[in-house]
Amino acid sequence: MIDQELIKKKAPTAPGVYLFKTSKGEVLYVGKAKNLRKRLQSYLRPDQPYKTRVLLAKAEKLETIVTRSEKEALVLEANLIKKHRPRYNVILRDDKAYPLLRLSLKDEFPRLSVVRRRRKDKALYFGPYPSAGAVRQTLKFLSRFFPLRRCSNAEFRRRERPCLYHQIGRCSAPCVGLITPEEYKKIVDGAVAFLKGKAKELLKSLYQEMEEAAENLEFEKAAALRDRIFAIERTLEAQAVNLPREEDLDVFALASQGDKVSGAVLFVRSGALLGKKTFNLSRVSNENDELYSSLVQQFYDEGKYIPHEILLPCEPSDRELLEEWLSEIAEHKVVIKVPKRGAKKELLDMARQNAKEALAARLAGERPYEELAEKLAIILRFKKIPLRVEGVDISNIQGQLPVGVVVSFWEGQEDKSRYRRYHIKSIEGPDDYAMIYETVLRHLNRRLSENDLPDLILIDGGKGQLQAALAAAEEMGLLKEIDFCALAKERDKEGEKIYLPNRKNPLKLARHTEVLRFLQRVRDEAHRFALSSHQKRRKKATFESLLDQIPGVGPKRKKRLLKHFGSIEKIKSANIEEITSLPGFNRRVAWEIKKILGTGEKI
Repeated sequence: MIDQELIKKKAPTAPGVYLFKTSKGEVLYVGKAKNLRKRLQSYLRPDQPYKTRVLLAKAEKLETIVTRSEKEALVLEANLIKKHRPRYNVILRDDKAYPLLRLSLKDEFPRLSVVRRRRKDKALYFGPYPSAGAVRQTLKFLSRFFPLRRCSNAEFRRRERPCLYHQIGRCSAPCVGLITPEEYKKIVDGAVAFLKGKAKELLKSLYQEMEEAAENLEFEKAAALRDRIFAIERTLEAQAVNLPREEDLDVFALASQGDKVSGAVLFVRSGALLGKKTFNLSRVSNENDELYSSLVQQFYDEGKYIPHEILLPCEPSDRELLEEWLSEIAEHKVVIKVPKRGAKKELLDMARQNAKEALAARLAGERPYEELAEKLAIILRFKKIPLRVEGVDISNIQGQLPVGVVVSFWEGQEDKSRYRRYHIKSIEGPDDYAMIYETVLRHLNRRLSENDLPDLILIDGGKGQLQAALAAAEEMGLLKEIDFCALAKERDKEGEKIYLPNRKNPLKLARHTEVLRFLQRVRDEAHRFALSSHQKRRKKATFESLLDQIPGVGPKRKKRLLKHFGSIEKIKSANIEEITSLPGFNRRVAWEIKKILGTGEKI
C-alpha cells in the first residue's frame, strides 16, 4: 500500500501526472490532475469503487511529474499511457490511421491517391474512410465518372501511349495530350465538388453542360454526362444520413457488459455519412465521463483527421481542456457536443446501436486477443501483457546477401505497415547469432527513436539466437522494457521448444495449445517474410551484376533501368526505342544493353 502521509503532505499542489507502480516498477495506472495533491487525496476516501480498491492494494510506489499547465499534463498522460499501456487505464484497442484521399493540386493534371496521414502540403484531403475497402469503392466510382489520371508523376512523364485505364474509359489520358488542361480542370472540379458533398451544385452544373452538349449535337458527350448524373443521384439516394448543413462530424458511442466495452464511431463529412468503425476498449474506468475523455484523447493521438465537431452521449471530464488541445493540433476550432434532439441525436442513436451490435458480436463467440495475451503473460512469465508482438528472423545462403526482418502483430493480427527489413552490413560469412544481434540492435534503435517499442520480441531460433537478441537489448538499455522469447522447431518427436531468458531448459507446451499456435504463427510469418526479402535481394544483385558488364551504364542509368523494368527478362523483351526514351539514355547505350543481354538489334 502507498504511504497515505506521502499523499497528504508531500504531493505537489501543481498540475501534473501521477503514476501508481508495483514494487518492481511496473506502471499500474497513469492519471493527470490540475492539482496533484487534491486529486491523490480523493483516493483516500473509503467509498472507492471495487476496481480502484484493487488498484490501490497492488500499488506500492507513487511517482508524480509536475507540468507547467493542465494541457501539458494531458499530453504527457497520453504519451505515458501509450508507452506503458498500464493495466488499470482505459486502452483503445485500435491504433490504425484511417485512409484518406489526397488530391495533388500543385500538379497541372492532379491525381487522387490513397494516404494514411494528412500533411501540410497544400493538397486537398478527403475522408477519413472507415476502411481500405471503402476508399477503394469511392475511387472506383470516381474513376467511372471523373476520369482523373491514375499513374504516378514518374510514369506520367515517360508515358508515350495511353494506358489500359484510358481504353476502358477510366482515365482521360492527359499524359499523351488527349485532354486540355482546361477540360481536365472541369473533371477535377466535379470530383472535388462530389467529395466535398456539394452534390446539388455539381448536378446543376452537369445538367447545364449536358444540355449545351445536346444543343451542339455532341450526343455522345451528352449521353456520358447523363450517365454520370444518374450515377451521382443514385449514390446520394443510398446515403444513410444527410444533414441539412455540410458539416464534418465524428460521432462516438460505447456499449458495455461487465468489464467488456465495445464502441463505434460514425464518420460524417460534408453532411453525408461515409461509414463507421467499431473498436474495443480494455481495462476500463467505472465513470463514463472519464471513459469518454480517455477515448477521445487516445483516438486522436495518432495524427488522425479531427473534424470541427465531436458528438458524445455524455459530456467528458475536462471537456474544455480537450477542446483546447484538439483545436491546437487540428489548427481549427473543435467543439464537443452532447445532442439532445434533431438529426445529430439520430446520429448518436445510430452510433449507440452499432456499438451494441459490436459488443454482442464480441460476446457471442469472438475470443478477444486480450484473453490470449493474458495467457501468454502468465504461462511465459512476461513483464507485461503483449499487445504488440514482433517476430525476428534472418535469411541468407552461406552468409551471402543476408537479410534480417521484423514482422509485427497488433492484438493478434498482422500489421504489415510495421514490417521492416534490414540488409546485414557488419557480418561476413555465415554467423546467424551476429546477424540476429545486428537486426535486433538496429530495429530497437529505430523503435526507440519513434517512441514505439514492442511488448514482446519472438526470435526464430534457439538459445543462441535468443542470447544474441538479449545482448542487443542490453546494449540499448531495454531489457527491462521488452519481453523476449525464442521458438525452435525441433526435428525429433519432442516438437517445438520455447526458450526464455534466465531459464536453463526450454519450455514445452502441448502441440495444440492456443499460446503455442499463436507463437508459431508469428514465427512462420517472420520466416516467410525473411525468405521473400532475401529472394528480392538476390534478384536485385543478379540484375545489377549483369548491368555492370555493359559499357556506358553507370549507377544512375542502372538505377533507372531497375526502377523502370524491374527484371532482366523485361529489358530483353523491350525494344530499342523504349530503352532510349528513358531519361539519360541514347540509342548507342540501348544497343549495348541489348547486345550484352543477347538480344542485339541494329541501330
